[in-house]
Amino acid sequence: ALRGFQEALSHVSDENSEALFIWSTLNLLYVFGISGRLSDGLDPHPNSLSRKDRMLGVEWIPMVTGIRTVAKPTHKALKDGRLGKFMTVGNWWEMDPDANPNPEDQHLCDLQSCWDGTLDGSTYEEALRILRKCRLFMARFSGNGMDPLEEAGFSRLWSGPLLFIIFAPQAYLTLLHQRQPPALILFAFFGALLHELDDYWFLEGWGRDIVEVIDDLLGSYWRPWIAWPSKVTGLC
Repeated sequence: ALRGFQEALSHVSDENSEALFIWSTLNLLYVFGISGRLSDGLDPHPNSLSRKDRMLGVEWIPMVTGIRTVAKPTHKALKDGRLGKFMTVGNWWEMDPDANPNPEDQHLCDLQSCWDGTLDGSTYEEALRILRKCRLFMARFSGNGMDPLEEAGFSRLWSGPLLFIIFAPQAYLTLLHQRQPPALILFAFFGALLHELDDYWFLEGWGRDIVEVIDDLLGSYWRPWIAWPSKVTGLC
């Protein structure tokens, strides 16, 4: 299947665009499902990739952003075709997290002081804004007064956290790969959002594992900054 997919990528067209998009999406679910089990010590090749790297997305973040890359050349055909509903993010672009304050959002806003005065402050600010929008996006499908079937035809709840990876600045993902403390702290809050999807078989345990790995990497000095994600995921 992988070989056939790679061959098809050399000849992307409107005719095979749906198959490529579906294959990329199903592969991502598979990677989440199998990697979650690998983090529990079931990896037959334990030296292939460390648990920390796996949880921080060294493998799966490129796969998420890769779906966008695969879909980009034929985006219009996909949006106008049978998979059109999967290609839209509703009113994502119009959502304003500042217009919908709540206690959970305040936990995110309080993070701003952890990167005050840093050279990468603007990158973290943009990543924070995207994460706040993801929380707001997920709230629309969490039984808070909106019927998800009315507008979307299905619940998009599971895609909410992944929008953070799709729309976050590339500079932020680089800082995360470098394991910069503010980037890790933001990612712990991403883990807390992901934990809301713990009932999905392919995401079971991911949110907690991400926060646990970040807690181990940050140590005691930064631990107060991730108190809320630790509480949400049951680590404290």
